[in-house]
Parts: sequence; structure tokens; C-alpha cells
Amino acid sequence: MKKEKKGKILKFLEKKINNTSLSNNQKKNFIFTADIIINLIVIVALVLFIRTFLISPFQVFGVSMCNTFNYHNERCIDSFGDYIIINKSAYLELPGYTVGKPERGDVIVFHPPQNPNQFYIKRIIGLPEETIKLIDGDVYLINEEHPTGIKLEEPYLSNENRGKTFALDEISEFDIPSGKYLVLGDNRTKSSDSRSCFKDSFGAPGCDNAEITPYLSINNIEGKAAIVLWPNPRIIYSHDYQEIK
Repeated sequence: MKKEKKGKILKFLEKKINNTSLSNNQKKNFIFTADIIINLIVIVALVLFIRTFLISPFQVFGVSMCNTFNYHNERCIDSFGDYIIINKSAYLELPGYTVGKPERGDVIVFHPPQNPNQFYIKRIIGLPEETIKLIDGDVYLINEEHPTGIKLEEPYLSNENRGKTFALDEISEFDIPSGKYLVLGDNRTKSSDSRSCFKDSFGAPGCDNAEITPYLSINNIEGKAAIVLWPNPRIIYSHDYQEIK
């Protein structure tokens, strides 16, 4: 289809250029240049479409998802590290159709509600209309299936982080509104996440500010982490919480 379209455009240009007083060499050079420009436009449009709706590269910064990301030579990298691919179509919403919804255990890239120019990577822990409680360093889930609560087993946490999910900003219970999600970093002792309303520096507004929210909407989410390209290539699987089913 693209070749046919390109051919029609070139034929139209060739017809127009043949009616000019240019020399044959000038006409050939013009058509050759036009062909290159048309191809570049098609390639740029295709790349923009892919990066906007399908996949996009992302480089993980900092230690908030260690040891899942940025863990090399038995240490956490507090800088730019793993280069990953985001699946931007994972939660794509089309008129009358939704590709998929965020699930507990998905690792996502998003921008915090109060800062649309910044990007974080965390793991979805709480789903809409659930309650998450932090008790003695562990995460407990309350929902329709578990009205009395159940402890969330998290084998992806390192030994240094297991049992260390403590409250930040003095909030230990989160009642997640409809259509919202709660996220935590895997490096619980060094992660700015829903517990602190994504406060990224000392003095920045946190959960004590009534206008700041600890929850994400689908519009905040850029996509689902899918593949690590470098330095240790692998597929990124969502964790399946078998113990709460």
C-alpha cells in the first residue's frame, strides 16, 4: 500500500517536473531527492506511531527497583542502568474495546500525578477499590475475596527488603478509589512511591498535602515493562500472586 502511494506521488511529481525547463540530469536529481524525502517521511511517521502507541525505550534510573532492575555485580546501581522496552499497547483503550487492564504484579512506567514531566518505574500492588495495609513491615490486602485481609507474599523482594515495607509520611492504610492503582518500588527501603505520594526530594510536597494523591489513574501510566535489552537481556514477567487466589 505504501509503495503504491509512493509511486503515485513520484509519478505526479515526475509529470510536473517534465513540463519544466530543467535539464534531464536536473529532473533525475529532483526525482531522486523527492524519493528519499518521501521515504524519510514514511519512516519517521512509522517510528512516531510505534513509539506513541506500541513500544518505547526506557532507561531505568536509580535503586528504587533493585534487585529487579539496576542490580549488577552484586550491587545496586544508583544511576542510569538497565535499558528496557515498554509495551505501550498493554493497556490501550480504543472506542468500545480495551486491550488489557493493569494487574497486580505488573511493572509499569508512569509519570506521578503531580509531575507529568517525570517518569518512575514501580510495581502495581493495589487495585481499584481495595485496601492496602502496612503492618510490621509486610503488605496486607483487603478486598471482596479477602474481607478480613491476607498477607501479600512478595518473593521478588531481596533479603534486605523482605519485611521492610514500612509506612512513609505516617500513612499505613490506603483505601484505593475506583479507577486508581497503588504502586511500590521493589527496593522498599529506598523507594519514593505511593507511600510518600512520590515525593522525590527533601522539602517536596508529600501525602501531608491534601492536593497530592498516592494513587495513579490509567492516564498516568505510559506502559508495561516488557523486555530488558541491556545489559542482561530477558523478558519481564508480571508476578502471579497464587497465594491470594
